[in-house]
Parts: sequence; C-alpha cells; structure tokens
Amino acid sequence: MKRLALPIEQLKPQYEVVVIGSGYGGSITASRLARSGRKVCLLERGKEFISGEFPDTEAEALHEMQVHAADKHIGPRTGLYDFHVHNDINVFVGCGLGGTSLVNANVSLQADPRVFQDPTWPTELREDVNGRLKEGYQHAERMLRPVEYPAAFPALAKQEALKKSAAALGKPFKPTPINVNFQTFKDNINPVGAEQKPCNLCGDCVTGCNHDAKNTLLKNYLPDARNFGAEIYTQIAVQYIESCDDGGYRVHYQLLGTGREKFQAASLFIQADIVILAAGSLGSTEILLRSKEKGLSLSAKLGERFTGNGDVLGFGYNNDTAINGIGFGARNGSDREAVGPCITGVIDSRNTDRLEDGMVIEEGSIPGALANLLPGMLKLAAQASPEEHDLQAPQFIQRKKREMESFVQGAYAGAVKNTQTYLVMAHDDGNGKMELKNDNLCIEWNGVGKQPIFNAINDTLEKAAEANGGVYVKNPTWSKHFNHHLITVHPLGGCCMADSAEHGVVNHKGQLYANEAGSDVHEGLYVCDGSIVPRPLGVNPLLTISALAERCGSLIAEDRGWNIDYSFPEPEPLPEVKQTIGIQFTETMRGYFSANEKADFKQGFKLGKHEDSAFEFTLTIRSENLDHMLGSAEHAAFMTGTVNAPALSKQPLTVSEGRFQLFVDDPRRPDSKEMRYRMKLIAEEGKTYYFTGYKSIHNDNKLEQWDDTTTLFISLYAGEDETTPVLGRGILHIRPDDFLKQMTTMQALHHRTRAEQLEALAKFGTYFAGSLFDVYGGIFAANQVFNPGAPLRKKRPLRVASPEIHPVVTKDGVHIRLLHYKGGTKGPVMLSHGLGVSSTIYAIDTVDTNLVEYLVANEFDVWLLDYRTSISLPSSQEQWTADDVASYDYPAAVERVLAVSGADSIQVIAHCVGSITFTMAMLAGLEGVRSAVCLQVSTHMHVPKLTKFKTGIYLPTVLKKLGIDSLNAYVDTNADWADKLFDKALKLYPGELEERCTSAVCHRLNFMYGPLYEHDQLNASTHETLHETFGSASIKMFEHLSLLAREGSLRGADGSDRYLPHAERLSIPITFISGAENGTFLPESTNHSYEFLREKVGEAHYQRKVVPNYGHIDCIMGKNAVNDVYPLILEHLVDFGK
Repeated sequence: MKRLALPIEQLKPQYEVVVIGSGYGGSITASRLARSGRKVCLLERGKEFISGEFPDTEAEALHEMQVHAADKHIGPRTGLYDFHVHNDINVFVGCGLGGTSLVNANVSLQADPRVFQDPTWPTELREDVNGRLKEGYQHAERMLRPVEYPAAFPALAKQEALKKSAAALGKPFKPTPINVNFQTFKDNINPVGAEQKPCNLCGDCVTGCNHDAKNTLLKNYLPDARNFGAEIYTQIAVQYIESCDDGGYRVHYQLLGTGREKFQAASLFIQADIVILAAGSLGSTEILLRSKEKGLSLSAKLGERFTGNGDVLGFGYNNDTAINGIGFGARNGSDREAVGPCITGVIDSRNTDRLEDGMVIEEGSIPGALANLLPGMLKLAAQASPEEHDLQAPQFIQRKKREMESFVQGAYAGAVKNTQTYLVMAHDDGNGKMELKNDNLCIEWNGVGKQPIFNAINDTLEKAAEANGGVYVKNPTWSKHFNHHLITVHPLGGCCMADSAEHGVVNHKGQLYANEAGSDVHEGLYVCDGSIVPRPLGVNPLLTISALAERCGSLIAEDRGWNIDYSFPEPEPLPEVKQTIGIQFTETMRGYFSANEKADFKQGFKLGKHEDSAFEFTLTIRSENLDHMLGSAEHAAFMTGTVNAPALSKQPLTVSEGRFQLFVDDPRRPDSKEMRYRMKLIAEEGKTYYFTGYKSIHNDNKLEQWDDTTTLFISLYAGEDETTPVLGRGILHIRPDDFLKQMTTMQALHHRTRAEQLEALAKFGTYFAGSLFDVYGGIFAANQVFNPGAPLRKKRPLRVASPEIHPVVTKDGVHIRLLHYKGGTKGPVMLSHGLGVSSTIYAIDTVDTNLVEYLVANEFDVWLLDYRTSISLPSSQEQWTADDVASYDYPAAVERVLAVSGADSIQVIAHCVGSITFTMAMLAGLEGVRSAVCLQVSTHMHVPKLTKFKTGIYLPTVLKKLGIDSLNAYVDTNADWADKLFDKALKLYPGELEERCTSAVCHRLNFMYGPLYEHDQLNASTHETLHETFGSASIKMFEHLSLLAREGSLRGADGSDRYLPHAERLSIPITFISGAENGTFLPESTNHSYEFLREKVGEAHYQRKVVPNYGHIDCIMGKNAVNDVYPLILEHLVDFGK
C-alpha cells in the first residue's frame, strides 16, 4: 500500500513554503517549488484515498457526503463529496488529497483564446498568453497526459448517442482529451513512479477511481512533489493566516477527525516564509475572508466575481436505444457492457460570433453507487416535462414499459439504462459574491438561474435528447419551484486577478494585494487555484487552472532566483507502506502550575491556583501501529495538540514532537507503572518550552484508580528539552465530563471492516486492563478474546426498506424467524428456503434484482421464513427431520403472518426442501394458505442415478456412524486437515463435465445435493460468494431426505405413509415450477406431483411450468431469473390474489 501523506506528528513548526490545498493549483505549485529545492509542506483538509477505498455503494457514498449550509454543517468534515447549499446556486467540489481531481471527469480542454482578451485579466497576463501561459498548458499536458478515448477500445453507446445529438444540432462532435490511462506501464509504474493500470471502462469516475486508471493528481503532481522532498499532510483544516512581526506568515489550522471540536480546543499553527493558498474558489476565499476579519490587510474586492462557469446538468431520459450510462459500482463488471470513462465526447459550439453565446455539451455517466436512487428520481423528474405528455400511443406505451422495467429491475434495465447524462459549460455573467455570515461562507447571486443563457442551454439540450428519442429532464432544482437554482461543479472567482487592488484581489503572479488600492502586495502570500480566474471559461477549467498554476510557480521561482528542473528522471516507485491498524484518542486535562515552585508538584498546583496560573491542554494521542505500541517495551505513541497557559503566552501554544508512553515501569517504585508525556511547546512570540508529565499507577491498597489515572504531575522547562532550567511545576486533572468526551474520541485507525475495528479496540482495552490487573490484583478483568472474521466484500444495498424482524417460538420451543418486507397490500406472501441455506437466497445482492426486490416492486407484502434448519439460526446446529419443520414451524409462522398482517390467508413460495416441508405441513392439516408456488419438488421425488446410488447405500447413515453429524458447504483458507482431505476426495467424485470448476464449495454442494445450478446461469459475483449462501445441514435431515428419495414420495422420518393419504388437503391453487436441467430433483418430480393431484383432487387448481436451460437453485439466484422465472411466480400470485 503506497500512501503520500505523512503522519501528522511529523509536521514541523516552520517551512520555507506552505501550500494550502491539493487541487490542481496546490499540487502543481508544491511539485514545482519542491523541484526548485525548497522545503515544501502541503496541507489538505480531506483524507487520502487509494484505489479500492472510494465509495462504490450507496451506503458508502452517503457516509462520504458533507453539506455546508448557511447556518449549519451536516456530515463528516472530511467527507469526499462536498456540497455547498446557497440561496441562488449550489456547488459541488471534492474533498480529499487530490481535490476535485478525485471526483471530476478529468476533461482537459483549453479555453477559447478569446477568453484571455477580456480586460478583466491583468495586462501582464493578456500579453503573456503565447508565452508563459502557453508553456503552462504544455507543462500541464505533459504531466496530466490527456488522451482521447482509444478507437481500439469497445464502442460506447453514450458516445454514439452524443454523435447523433451533434448531427441533429448541426454542430461538430469531437472526442475529448481526458486524463485517463489506457496503456499498460512496465510493472504498472507510470512516469512519476505512481502505480497505474489501464481503464476498465466501469464509468465510476466521479465517485473516485478504484482501479488506478484515472490520472488524478495522486498519479502525477502529488507523487512528483513527494519524490522531490515535499511533505504532505491530510485532515488539516486551515482557519486563517496572519503576518508575523519578524516576516513570514503564520497559518492557523485545526486537526480534523480527532474529536478536538468536542473540547472547543484552540487552533494550532505553523509558520512559513511563503504561503500559497490553493484551497479552491470557495476554500481560498473563505480562509482569506476570515483572515481579513482577523486583521490581514486585503483588497475590498475579495469574494467578488464568483462564477459557476455556466454549468448546467441535464438528462436525456428514456431514449429509444440503450445508453449504458450507469457505472458498475460494487457490481462485478465482467459480464456487463462497457460504460466507459465518464466523459468521452463533446459537442463544441464555441465557434460563435459572440464569445458569450458559445457552449460545450458533453455526455456523462452516473456512478453505480447511486444506481438505486435513479429509477424513482428520474421518473419523477420526467413527469414534469411537457414532452412526456405529448407522445403518440405506441411510443407512450413503450416508454412506460421501459419505466416499469427500471422500477422493477433497477437502473441497469429499461428507461434508466436508456438515459443520457449531459454536462454543459457556457458563460454566465460572473457576478456572484461570497461573504462570511456567522463565520460560514455564503454565496449571493440574485436571479442567476434566470439569465438568458440557461434558457438557451435547456432549449439546446431538449433538441439533443429528441435526437435519440428521449425526454429532456432538467436539473430538478432548475425550476420555478426552486427559484431556478443552479448547481455548479466548476466554481471560479472570488480572489480574482486584476491590474490593481481597486479591481481585483491578486496580481498576475497570484500575489495578494496588501491594501484596498494600488499595487502593493504581500511578498510571500499567493493564491493559485480557480479563485483567481476573473470570468467564466466556458469549458472544463482544470487545464486552464493548471496552466495558470504552472505560470505562477515559474514566476515565484524566477523572482527568487530558483531553478525548476522540469526533466523526468528515472522514477523511483513510492515506498511500499504496510498499512497497520492504529489507535487514536483525544484528551483534555486542566489544572495549575507555578513558576515560583521548581520542586514540589502539589505546592506548584497550590501556588498556581492562588496566582490564577491555569494550565490546560487538549492532546490527540495517536499510534499508527497498535501491535508495535503494545508489544514494545516503551509502549510509545505520538501527541499533537495545543496548550493554554497564560503565564507562558497570551495565545495558545502548539505542541511539537509530542511523545506518549502507556504503562512503562516506574524506576522509583517497582510495584508501579507510569503514563508519560513529553512535548515541545511553541509560542506565537517565537519562544519554545519543554513539557514533561507523568501519571503514577501504583498499588497502595486504596483502590483509587480514578485519581491514579486522571492525575498528571507536570514540569515546565525554559528551553527545548529537560536539560534546560526548570520553569515551574504543577498538577493537571481530567474532569469527569471531559473523560466522557474522551471516550467518544477513541477510534481504531486504518481498519477495513467493523471486525478489524472492534479487534483493535479490544486489543487496546485488553492491554490496558491487563496492565491494571498486574497493579490492582484483579480489580480490572481481562477482556475476552474474539475474532468476528467479518467478510471483506462490499455488499450492494437492496432496493427495499430494511425488514422488520419477527422472532417466533414454535410449540416445541424452537426459535425461528420471519423477516417482513413491507411492499404493499398484495399478498401477504411467505417465502420458504431450502436445506443448508437461509431465507437470504431470496435477497442476495449479487444479482441486479432479487426475488424480494421484484415482489416489493410489484407491491407485495413479503415475509421470509427462516425455519429451524436455516443456517442463520442457532437451531440449525441441532438434529431435525422434515417432520419437525412441517409439524411445528409452518403453523407457527403462518399464525404470526396472519396476526400481524390482519389477512385471512396467505400465499406461499417454497423451494426445494422448503417445498417438501410445506407440502407435508399442508397434508398434515395446515390452514390459512390460499395458494402456493412450489419450486422443483413437492409430493414426489425423482432423483438422478448418482443420488439414487447414494441413498441406496444409506450414505447419510454411514456418515453418521462415522461420527459426521453435519455436512458443511462453507470452505475457507483456514480449513483443517480433515476438511482439506475431504475436499481432495470430492475432486474424485463423479460430476458432469460441463459443471466442473475449481471451487471447493461447488464440489461440496455437488456431493451434498447433486448439481444445484447451471453454471452459465450464475454471474461471477454469485459464484464467487457461494460460501456466503450455503452452510451446514444435519445428517439427520439428510437421512430423512434419503428415505424420501428411495421411496419416491413423501414419508415420515419413521417410514410411515402419513401424508399422501390426505391429498385433498392440497385443494388450493398450486403452480409447480421446475428447471429443465435440474440435476438435484429431476423435472419428473413436479410432473409426478402435478399428475398425482389432478387425479386425486381435480384438474382445476394446478399448473406446471418448466424453465428451459435452468437447473435447481438458479431459478432463484440466476442472473436472468428476473426475466425468465420471476414473471411465472408473479403470474400465479396475481391470478390467485384476494
């Protein structure tokens, strides 16, 4: 694992250059000034993401969303998807190392040359367009490596649709240069040493590339900066900047993700000779507005000329042809059509007589993480379109059919699959204004959405959509109901370039004007990002921002006689960093110290309190490697934070080189242990102090563990270490309310799963308790050892609400379970699973639409039954027969469904052993069922020859006598020798050659049940996760099933013929469904049941369907079951509803 960011404890108090922000401006200037030999530090507000960590499910995406509103902030402050909601225009930007490059479409188009003729640009820049700015474009293109989508790659439906739109508009179509990699590098290492692979065409560019293919700043300028010595730190939110009395600048910041805000802790600071703001249009402007309030002299034009770059988002909904514009998300893409990079083409309409009338129209893709939201959202938005109501009947019917397909099957079918996404850039008037209100950034731009250019754009997009037979759907917030609010992903302006302070905020070099008039500047204070652009660009701005940043970097270096080396030396791959589980918590302690007491801690506390010499710190204690921290003799971690000590400085002091040790031996008392604190304190006045402290944990038989662990004895030194003179001593304590806050800040670092998180916290707690046990003789008990072993796979969120859980106790005292999915008023319908599985077979996430989603979409009230052998229940570990399930579980379950739903009868869908036991229950007198769908088997059993052979030699009974009481399909890499031997033996077990595969789970399933599915009916994801679906099944149940197979029909476990004599009890509508290739129970099984009941009961009630090319459980879990099998089930449920 290769990361660019350094641990926060390595941050130094002073640098030559501090860069704030890691978007295009920040990454480029950090790279170029590092190449000039400067000591550069880059600070980024967001987190560092690497491939595989970007959200690809709806739940993960929601967890990474943050919203800035005028009066509040919602979500994590390091959330990747950063929304700013304002009265007239909303803004979306990226928050993370690499800035918006992480979540944009990476289109690299140069601005129309006429843009730079606008007199709002400084004279020096207008005269330098063919000089340094042109060189800036060239340097940026060399690093970002934009290319067109390769002709040799698969054709993309969305690009072809855009070509049709271009033809209809009479405008040229062009492939866009995009910063995406399509080539294979040697050892997957690109020219700057970053790992990079070819694009897999997943379409998830704007939620973050999990495949190392997108040329984000993490793949070029940022690793280049690291290669040349720049230090990069993340989760640092800069608050404001101030000038230092002795030159340079002081940058005040807060650490995010530590819990410091719970203690209202003061900001920290670092100092630099040069500070470059590159936090984006909103971020840089906000920091400078706050800095101005704090006393930094700046232009009065700060915050003005904000522009959204004429952005418009729209959709061509429900086209006549497929667009395939929805990304894969967490779904397996091996059997999906290519989506392609987010944007691959442009309708370039910039060649207009008047620059402001031009626009570009680009196609897009919607990330798969949002797929579940799209059918309902787009359908609702389309209903507001007048085009939707002006259709001829045949076209209207086809569109409604596609809408229903999307609603039932999800975004990868029907109307949503046929939807084109459009992103337009044009020229608004650029008159937005940003200001601080109650310390929150606000954008005011009255009536921006009503400007004529946006009506022209919407008219154009309507024609573009019509060319493909679609309905144009506007951005839902651009309507009279929302006062024509816009959303932009390309915010520009706020710190605009100009010839003087009367007209702008920075000069042509990016230097900040130091007054409200004239051309005097802050020599070492620069802005270098999209905020310096004084007007809309009318095209994707990243390449122009990059060119301006390259120009600014070269001017900064030239003014100081520094030389930037632009050559590409042989890249050294970034060092491989093994990401280990760490621990972090934040602690506040308060007390007193006195400079008039150099020896006695208690006396120092007493004098300090009398002198009102308070001392308080808020420290974040952090270990990047929990195992090393606990295992080493020093038990060390690092500390960062602030100290408030008015006797030392009127302003908070920043901690540097902090070191914490947990429970080390006390050299003075063999029976005691210490917690030790060591740190430098840096004052704004330039003074440095040294701090030491210890907590003494000892066995004095008073059992005062609270006092021991919350009392810190402190010493202050008048220098940089403890060899300098003692300045004073005192004592600090943790208040109970602060301790409660501290507990909420404790977190595991770098964990991938909930299991890893819990394990790390358990390790830390076990060590803590174990150490105290050594001291206190057992007052603190050691924690229990556990290993939950949570799976690493990300699961697709289902398109249904979470179910209600109904525990049910049967008459023989067994606990079973019902899961209730509220889908509507139809039904209720209860689903019963087979053997060795649970009800989750009906709700798997590895197919696009499972049976639960299908039924809920069709407004059924759905109940999943987990009877006593369900692998989700503890009772599955006991020995049961089918008689037990039939006699006790079904009556209890049906009674509960009827009681909760208020219905007088239910419908049942039962599969395999679920169908056998349901049939037995009905024949035993079960009431309250009005119709049923029985899949694969019911009253009679016909099995393949090999199964008949196994049952003929009484194999389950033989296994039982050998001490094997269950067969388990679950296989993992930690299987013991017996399991591995069993798996090797299974490879010798005969099976149909077409069903051969390398999966050990498959082999066990084949042995236990016979061939359960046609392999080509399962998608790759389902096949790869079979171990999640199948589990143990008791030998006693197999004994009963073997008896049934030998007899060919239902029997009690004791062999009695107690069921079939009561055939009349099955006088309800039943549809039998079999897979034509079923190798577990042959299709003749349901045919025998069908004919048997027609003869015994009558012909009116029964139907039978055989599904070609399907086997057994693939009728439930097959990748195309939604089209081939589920409609047959639905037909029965509808026909025999109430």
